Amino acid sequence: MPSFDPSQSRVLALDRARHARILGAPGSGKTSVLIEVAVGEIRAATDAADRAGEGGFSLDRELLVLTADRRAAGRLRSGIEDRLGRPIESTPARTFTAFAFGLLAKDAASRGAPAPRLLTGTAHDEAISATIEDPAISASAEVRELIGVDAVQSPAFRAELRELARIVDDFGWDSEALSQRIVDAARASAGERVSRAPDAALASRWIAALRLLVPVERRLAVEHPGERSASGLLSAAARAVRESGVEFRAPKIVLVDDAQDLGEGQLALLAALADRGARIWVFGDPDIATAAFHGESTEVLSDLAGALRRAGARAEAAPEPQTVVLELVHRQTAPLRAFVAGLSGRIGAAGVGAQRAAIAATDTAASDGAEAGDGRIAFARASTTAEQIGAVAHRLRRRRLGLDGIAAVPWDRMAVLCRSRGEATRAARALAGLQVPTDVGAGGIVPGEHRIVRELLRLLQHALGISDLRPAEILDIAGGTIGGLDPVALRRLRAGLSLHERRRARADDRPPEAIEGLVAEAFAFPGDQPLIDSRGGRVLRRIGLIAAAGRGVAESGGTARETLWAIWERTRLSERWQEDALTGRGIVADEANRSLDAVLGLFFSLQRHEEQASSQPVAELIEALLDRAVPEDSLARRSERSTVTVTTPQGAVGREFDVVCVLGPQDGAWPNLRSRGAMLGTAALERWLRGGPAEPPSRRETLHDELRLFLQACSRARTELLVLGVSDDEQHPSPFFGFGAAHEVPTPPSSRLTLRGSVAQMRRRLEDDPADAVALASLAALADAEVPGARPDDWYGVLPPSTDAPLVDLGGDPDAVVRVSPSQLEQSEQCPLDWVVSRLAGPDGGASSGLGTLLHHAMETAETPDVDALMDAVLAEWDRLPFESQWQSEQGRRTARAMATGLADYLAQFTRSDRELIDSEARFEARIDRALLVGSADRIEQTTRTDGGVEWSVVDLKTGRFRPSAADLAEHAQLQAYQLGVIMGAFAHETDAVPAGLPGNGGARLLFVHPKAVRAGTTFTEAGQEPLDADAQRAFRERVRAAAGVMAGDRFTARVEHHCSDPHRPGSCAIHIVPAVSHS
Repeated sequence: MPSFDPSQSRVLALDRARHARILGAPGSGKTSVLIEVAVGEIRAATDAADRAGEGGFSLDRELLVLTADRRAAGRLRSGIEDRLGRPIESTPARTFTAFAFGLLAKDAASRGAPAPRLLTGTAHDEAISATIEDPAISASAEVRELIGVDAVQSPAFRAELRELARIVDDFGWDSEALSQRIVDAARASAGERVSRAPDAALASRWIAALRLLVPVERRLAVEHPGERSASGLLSAAARAVRESGVEFRAPKIVLVDDAQDLGEGQLALLAALADRGARIWVFGDPDIATAAFHGESTEVLSDLAGALRRAGARAEAAPEPQTVVLELVHRQTAPLRAFVAGLSGRIGAAGVGAQRAAIAATDTAASDGAEAGDGRIAFARASTTAEQIGAVAHRLRRRRLGLDGIAAVPWDRMAVLCRSRGEATRAARALAGLQVPTDVGAGGIVPGEHRIVRELLRLLQHALGISDLRPAEILDIAGGTIGGLDPVALRRLRAGLSLHERRRARADDRPPEAIEGLVAEAFAFPGDQPLIDSRGGRVLRRIGLIAAAGRGVAESGGTARETLWAIWERTRLSERWQEDALTGRGIVADEANRSLDAVLGLFFSLQRHEEQASSQPVAELIEALLDRAVPEDSLARRSERSTVTVTTPQGAVGREFDVVCVLGPQDGAWPNLRSRGAMLGTAALERWLRGGPAEPPSRRETLHDELRLFLQACSRARTELLVLGVSDDEQHPSPFFGFGAAHEVPTPPSSRLTLRGSVAQMRRRLEDDPADAVALASLAALADAEVPGARPDDWYGVLPPSTDAPLVDLGGDPDAVVRVSPSQLEQSEQCPLDWVVSRLAGPDGGASSGLGTLLHHAMETAETPDVDALMDAVLAEWDRLPFESQWQSEQGRRTARAMATGLADYLAQFTRSDRELIDSEARFEARIDRALLVGSADRIEQTTRTDGGVEWSVVDLKTGRFRPSAADLAEHAQLQAYQLGVIMGAFAHETDAVPAGLPGNGGARLLFVHPKAVRAGTTFTEAGQEPLDADAQRAFRERVRAAAGVMAGDRFTARVEHHCSDPHRPGSCAIHIVPAVSHS
């Protein structure tokens, strides 16, 4: 039997026929005592039943244990069963929502009505979004005047409207009735000098927002009939308990754990149970209330009787309770307890504060093996976020390995606590990258945050015929989780498809199709063989087969979940991820577990949609899953493995860890003193409904709420607490960090305590000193253990080239020629390495180059110098451009419009001139020894001389933002190539405009239309190159010969100083000058 200290024993001796409140500091054993009280009640009821010869009893009529969190309820149930030494048939420990749901389900069954269903937060959010997106509602005069159209469309407004809906449900109102109460209160207080009622402006804002909730409630009634929010379930259950007709017998005693976080709906349910004879015992500490952040009150711990009466309990059902304050803290050593108590003393007492005097029960473990002088409490500053995460990873792994003479700590006995869910998610991913296994326990799953979920949902939409996949999306999947192609492989795929299509087009004597059409063809008709025999081609075929498997199930009548299963099964990711999760290490195992959890959550969402027979169409459900921004909790089982918990203070309620790292006490972030609920005044409304003044929380109250969260985080530590802030030019630790000034230490080391980290360290040592015997021996041992990166065969730059054959064998093949295009000539001169990488990897398919292609096509097909016509030609293919976001697309449209304007102005000027257009996209070929100069000119324009002869000048359209200098223009390779083509008659076969002889060379021009490349006050700028004389022609022929020699070679030089390292014009060569990991 466990032993209890004197104050805990006083709790066990309390009168079970009276209400009670048990106050205790963090770690004082409140939950342990609660479990013992529950066990005593169960044993007493069992003994009474045995003495009466009944052979059994109803546990639900004897005892009810309530808590706000499902995981906490599971821990309570396990604790009770462990203490009893046997399993129990019923469930004494439940969440408030689960108890309310079961009560309403019994009531519905007794009346022959359908059981209630829980309305998810996601469904509620979707109904709110759909309502405020209705122009007839969001742009109404009332909303426009009191709230503002722009504000209504903001995410912050939707969040406040969700909060308003919670308040309405918590207090058991409906929107219309609450609006009337506000009107009546404002009218009654008119003319009073001092009043708790809202002023006219605030009341009008409340009423306008409540009227917005009315269509939300109607929409939910249609789309989710019979479903209630969690707050709505609590209010309905409280009403059902009070109705005499309901067949319900309240338990004799109700034990509430972590009562500091009770909400108004939960309090109303407790008041109803008290009215039916239940004795309410509350356990908690108001100093660590985390729900106060949402405007909840902690008065139940300071004035239990008053809180119950305010929530509707009769006076005789809510007498003054018994009170016990726990005096000893069993979780922490003396230094940690003293620090936590110091934080508690800075918080407003809220009517209770005696629990702060608790002292550590024992100091036997204090500072065993601790770092000198810090009592296992450390506050440290990092210079960057990366250093902060590295220091956390180092400390956690150090404790896991049991270094410093301290017993090894399992991963699941350590935690990292962050201020917000987003910060927790980022920290978890960063730690996983440093081979620390993590699990995010903060607020459920947002499906859209996982790429695999987004890809599966788009394939599901395609299979169900909801929305076909576009070529750009197919390529995105090919380069994503399912396809697995990296950017270089994607570029090779595009280049391979382009080459394949050019060959087909040449054979069929037709112009080549766009790459997008080939992607769509390979996806829609996967066939027995890929369209092109390459890794990328095989991936395209596999994605097509995956989609076909899903479509086959859908067309045969399968449900959305069955269709998704066919898609998922065909990806064959399940087997690989399961293997990685079970046998992998570090980030590989972590990402596999996280991805499997996300996919499982997706299947659970579809299963629930089917089982609840929701009237919501599947198409809307999938769209909602893709757009979801609200985390959704799931009953789907998560992977079971030892991991570091990364969560928020709210996610750590009721839990303790040996080692706790707290991140984020930064200025402006923690404490976050921004006014909450200011747009609609929700905090003021909740305070007013409780009987207080209609005022928002003061800055001091908000600061204390934030400090409660910080205290909650720090108090989770049993033996060690590390608080890390970031201090640089832009970020500074907040005053909360200053509370640990006495414990501040230098930044902990951030080196990796992993096998890979050891490999990197040994390689760095060898780089500095090749004769380092210790490093050599360590690296050899690591290589024998097959640690990645240890064996020299795997090192950067150590493997021999795969081939030393030249690209073109000019020496061995007398007929071989090197094709040299004008643009590649210049690129090979600037940096041979950049040229060869671009040629072998394929062209960059970015949005900028795509926009240039569309402008060139618009100029080629233009019949009149009309801006709108040019833009129509550009926008016809706009969706094919791979913009990463909507704002980039809009910016691209503005740039395209400016360039189309410049192009139209040039064409208008040309129309007014005496020049004549000879050809567009005119191709030429000119043989110069072993080089074949090939290319195409955007425009060839002809001018008639005074002697009757003609001259051709070539115009090259440039859509980039850089304009060459006059010196560079004189040597511009592309313009010289075009001029040489005219001089050699290489263009003559393209046209019969010149009946006899060769035209004269009129030089060449660059036409700039990008707004950042043109001269001020103009829409286009021309830069001309004078006609080549004989010396210039000979010099350019030598350039072509030299370039052909470079392009045919087997070795390519990197122009590191003048090109590869230029940050303003990065090339494909940059990746090849990155030094090895061991480079010092």
